[in-house]
Amino acid sequence: MTAKVKSKKSTIESKKKPAETSKAKQSQSHQTHAEMKKHLACLLGDEQLVKEYSTVFQSAGIAVLELKNLASLKTSAKKITIAFELTLANSTEKQKNLQALDESLAIDIPIVTNAVTATVLSQAQHVTHKERLIGISAFPTLLENNVVEIAPSLYTSQASADAVKGFFTSMKKEIAIIEDAVGMVMPRILCQIINEALFAVQSDVANPKDIDTAMKLGTNYPHGPIEWGEKIGFKNIVAVLDALYNNHKEERYRVAPLLRQMAIAGRFWL
Repeated sequence: MTAKVKSKKSTIESKKKPAETSKAKQSQSHQTHAEMKKHLACLLGDEQLVKEYSTVFQSAGIAVLELKNLASLKTSAKKITIAFELTLANSTEKQKNLQALDESLAIDIPIVTNAVTATVLSQAQHVTHKERLIGISAFPTLLENNVVEIAPSLYTSQASADAVKGFFTSMKKEIAIIEDAVGMVMPRILCQIINEALFAVQSDVANPKDIDTAMKLGTNYPHGPIEWGEKIGFKNIVAVLDALYNNHKEERYRVAPLLRQMAIAGRFWL
């Protein structure tokens, strides 16, 4: 009798599990949605990146404040829960923005800075509260991916790192914690691939369309390297490669002359 009772009990419990699992998932989903709703993300910097991040954040249910000028920062500072400085290469603009954010925001608000062409450590010299500054590989098209690269500096506090990780985790993004280094991971590799593709065009190895087709079909990339370069902006690719070359003095980061021309003139073939 005991064995039969246990068997029935086990059957009843097994029937309950799917419903319980469903409720747990719903609860987790509601909790994640609540976490996103409590945020007001402040965005400033390069227009291309601000628009891209704003679109992705808002589609995830996160309120966004796109700062057109620093004068409006003071009136909104108390509502901001996380700030993103998305300037890629203009060091003067970046320094001005970081200083304004650091002076205006409460000291426990994390500041996430684009660290593709300059390390977080070097950028931290412009702010007083260095512990709240943390890097991200903010590069056009990369936020479409499921992975976000985060780079703490030697100054970054664990609380700031945890807050930023929690922010992206609530968006269902995977987090890759990497070293604070120029180029980071994806931008460094992607820019080299695009640069090499343009060396190939320059050497008449193949035309741009055929290179893109070969790479998309052969590597399963979402875009061919030259097509991808257009989406990113050739001037942005040159900025990353120049930063890598200045930092390492290695030939592999030398910009293809054709790429540098395209950064100035844009695409010139049909």
